[in-house]
Amino acid sequence: MELYGRTGSVSTVGRDEIRMHRGEGHEEQIPAKPIPAPYDNSLAYLKAVVNGEIKPDGLSSLGTNVIGTEILDAARASAASGKTIRLSN
Repeated sequence: MELYGRTGSVSTVGRDEIRMHRGEGHEEQIPAKPIPAPYDNSLAYLKAVVNGEIKPDGLSSLGTNVIGTEILDAARASAASGKTIRLSN
């Protein structure tokens, strides 16, 4: 993943490090905080959700995925019609 801002950027290096660029030529690589189980493994996460040990949240929540689906549906409709598709709030 890469994020860019006005004065620098941040990118992931594998799953264990973060590279930060600040200004001209200044680069720093630091260790990333470990992701706790079961969030560190997609199958372990799925198992925990199915077994009722955790509730899906964040990017894997139902609400987030419904919004993503609405955006994709609108994009398909826009591509097919050539018109702007407005999303409801």
